Formats: sequence, structure tokens, C-alpha cells
Amino acid sequence: MKIMKRSIAAALAALVLGACLVAAPQAQEAADAPKGAALLAEARKAIGGDDKLRAVKTLQSKGVYKRTAGNNTQEGDVEILIELPSKYRRNELSGVAGGPIQERVEVLNGADVWDINATGFGGGFGGFGGRRGGGDFGGRGGQGGQPGQPGQPGQPGQPGQPGQGAQAGQPGQGRGNIDPERLKELQRRQRQTELARLSLMWLLTTDAPVVWVGTAESPEGNADVLEVRPAEGQATRLFLDQATHLPLMMTTTAGFGRGGGGRRGLGPDAAVPQVGTPTPNDGPRRGGTAGQPITIETHLSEYKAVNGIKLPHLITRGVNGQTNEEWEIKSFKVNPSLKANTFTK
Repeated sequence: MKIMKRSIAAALAALVLGACLVAAPQAQEAADAPKGAALLAEARKAIGGDDKLRAVKTLQSKGVYKRTAGNNTQEGDVEILIELPSKYRRNELSGVAGGPIQERVEVLNGADVWDINATGFGGGFGGFGGRRGGGDFGGRGGQGGQPGQPGQPGQPGQPGQPGQGAQAGQPGQGRGNIDPERLKELQRRQRQTELARLSLMWLLTTDAPVVWVGTAESPEGNADVLEVRPAEGQATRLFLDQATHLPLMMTTTAGFGRGGGGRRGLGPDAAVPQVGTPTPNDGPRRGGTAGQPITIETHLSEYKAVNGIKLPHLITRGVNGQTNEEWEIKSFKVNPSLKANTFTK
């Protein structure tokens, strides 16, 4: 069954790139809103039902990731903490035992955003639990299988001088001299988009209108294609297995210009960008041609039930059919008690 689901997803990716979609005529789209709502309801029933999904107030995931950007590959631990409807935190830790440890934290707390970018040294991966209100993320073990002590945080980088690169992910003055308030607003919008994407991906929850736009057909199986249309930003297409109603894939078209994914691939603050808007991660990219839109694909598989809710434990993301990020989720917690300072700096 897992092999079949993966082959369906691969076929769907090819369909997306080839535009092989049996679509509803444009004039019928208004009439297809009821069908979209009905299919979304079937999908919510398939992953656990409305009662269980509405009862979710907080959600935590822990796992490992692999991300590629150009010739570079980064691996590490990732933790996501969500408190609906407007709080989101992503913790990432990467490095090697005995070497430098890179810590990256991004937070959305209502209208407020903040970050941690730090580099330290330690005996191994020690987790996020001891500092600045993170989760109880344990991560990987240190030397000899014992948990390492967390490295001490490095000092955040200062903005680069004109014409130079930036330190620790902060924008350099040579990159258009981005206004700090504008940057903060851009980060807020990106993280709100990412929270909405995760809510749709894991809980099939959205406030945006949903319409049925067609059927993706392949020899391995067919999928109903729903389009989620927020008031702002790009529409997201959700592909539902016609046999099981489980979500197989999500796609968004965005990023006219130099492709998608940024220097760190599709990691923190690389939620779907607004078309024509520079991002904090703006840099050399792959997957798109100058002046052409890109298709960001998220594939969902390895569903397992957690507290009666089926959640995908393998997630891959890529641009125009080229995978550049994979999450292997080791555990989910539904409605965990989060620390009071999880989302505050």
C-alpha cells in the first residue's frame, strides 16, 4: 500500500507539471463550491472526523529533516509547535557531534514575530528544552549514544556592510537596504501563510473558500483536486485520493523570477512567497526560469493514527518536480500542554 501511494503521488507530480488535469469548465466553478465543500468534509471524516479535529487546540511534531540547496545538503532535527488559531513555532537544530551546532528558531505569536539564530559547540544534539521557552525537544543523542549538552548560543550576526553578505541569516545592507519594519511585516505574512499551510496539511482546516477544480488521473489511481482560495496570497491545490479521501499532495504556484526555495531550501521562513515580493531568504535559487512561475509541491504519506487522527509522518517538498526537503516525523502530540513562554521572547 505504501508503494502504491508513493507511485500515485509521483504520477500526480508529473500531472501537475504536464497540466494533465481533467478540469471543470470555468463557468462551472461557482457551482463546484458545494462539491469542494463536500469532498473536504469527506476528507476530514477520513482522517478522524469533525469532532476530533475541532477539539485540536495545540499540536506538536518532532522529527528529522534533510534539505538541499544547490550542492549543499543539511540534516538535523525539527520541531513544530502550534497553538490555534494564531501561534506557531519552529525549532531547528543541525550540526555534527563535537562540531558546531546551528540553532534556528522562528516564532509567530499573533501579530508579533521573533527569531533566534545561534551557533555553539557541544557534545552532541542536546535539544531545545533548556532555553527561551522551547518545547521538550530531545533530538539526537551525543557521543556514545548519550544525550549531549546543548551548545552555548552564539551572538546574533550584525547586518552586513554595503555590498557584503549578512551574518546568521540577517539581511545585509547591500541587499536593497530592507527596512526592518517591512522585513518584520514580510516575516509575519510568511509565517501566517505557513501556519495556514500546516493547518490545512495536518488538520484539513481552513477559513478560505474551497472549490473542486477537476480530477487528476493516472494509471495508479485518481485524485480529486480542490482549490483553497484565501483572500490574500496564492491559491493552494489539495489532491485527495478518490479511494481513501486522504490528502496526497498540496501545490501552490508562486515565485515569478528565480525559482523557489532560497538558500535553505523550503525550510524556515520559506513558506510560499507572494508573487513579486522579495523574501528574507532571497538568493540564488533552483527550480524556475527567470520570469516564469514555479510550482511548490508538498507530498504527504506514511499516515498513522495519533489520538484517533490520521497524520502524515513522511513529508517531502520540492519545486517543479525536484525534491529538496524531506521531513520524517518521529512523533506527534495532540493537545499537549505547552509552556507558558513557548511563543514569547
